Amino acid sequence: MRYCELGQRPGQPAIERGLAQRSVDDGDSRHVSLLFHAGRDEGDCLRRTSALSSPPVSPRHTLTTPRLPPLEAVRMFETVVRLGSTVAAAHELGLTHGAVSRRVRALEDNLGAALLSRGRGGRLVPTETGARFAEAANHAFALIAEAAQSAGRGSARRKVVRINTTASFASLWLIPRLKRFRARHPAFEAWISESQSLIEPGAHSAIDVAIRSGNGRWPGVKAEKLMDDVLIAIAAPSIKQRLRKPADLARVTLLHDEDPAISWLDFTDRLGLGRPDWATSGPRLASTLLLIQAALAGDGVALVPERLAQTHLAKADLITPFTVKPAQPLTHWLVRPQRALSSPAIRAFTTWLRAEATNKT
Repeated sequence: MRYCELGQRPGQPAIERGLAQRSVDDGDSRHVSLLFHAGRDEGDCLRRTSALSSPPVSPRHTLTTPRLPPLEAVRMFETVVRLGSTVAAAHELGLTHGAVSRRVRALEDNLGAALLSRGRGGRLVPTETGARFAEAANHAFALIAEAAQSAGRGSARRKVVRINTTASFASLWLIPRLKRFRARHPAFEAWISESQSLIEPGAHSAIDVAIRSGNGRWPGVKAEKLMDDVLIAIAAPSIKQRLRKPADLARVTLLHDEDPAISWLDFTDRLGLGRPDWATSGPRLASTLLLIQAALAGDGVALVPERLAQTHLAKADLITPFTVKPAQPLTHWLVRPQRALSSPAIRAFTTWLRAEATNKT
């Protein structure tokens, strides 16, 4: 029985053995040769196989997997940099700190570069090279985790958008408007969590988007201006008669926000009253939500973002005692990961949110 080689050159001897496959190195190129039963002669064999033959592939077009360091060690190193110590990293990863240290040293040997050094007080700090590598690793792991979540949960995952914001913004502005989102997008669900400090959105935090107030300069995220706001003084209608002019603020209880960016001293200064001592006295509360509740109870005058007081102002539960409102600038931001995999639910929510921010009702 004769056999023919795919791509066999005229004059090459046929290989008389069973069906097989092998790789042929042709000097400048490489291709796979298939051996199969031939026809009556070598010419017939070549005619039969010519339609199946493929041209050699040049090495420069060959797809190769890039050389990667041990990914488990990369994960340990990224965790050490993120948490600031091998002990904290070991606790998160469920390992001993000695095991983490050994793997990080092995990673340095693999890369041929120092990634960590001892800083002030013996604290581990990344070198310049280590900081760049840790940032790249963090983004890469976030992308992998997000892709895994999307692939693993399929269509159910794509129907949910996970939002993190403060309890004040959620209860006073977002939740009262969510019925409009549900009416427009009944197939999607909005899951809301609250925290005072910014939780960086991304796969590692299970947060798709965040809404925050401030200057918008947060590292590692994209902040898009959602809406501008101003700080206003609010009070229960029962206090209105005691507040005929701005100087009358000295005769009532001032309710203070623990956030130093919301300052009665700045407010009175803009009203032309200077920065008097009485503007520093009064109870301090942890959030806008608590300030509004205290104002509703008639406990005093609060300084709050106007957007968050809109519902109560519209119902006349609260009043703004002065016709001239000093505009202390304040901005609310839509915060997203630097690199994010989107979904229909996320796109629908962010589009709706931007439109809603232009609606002051």
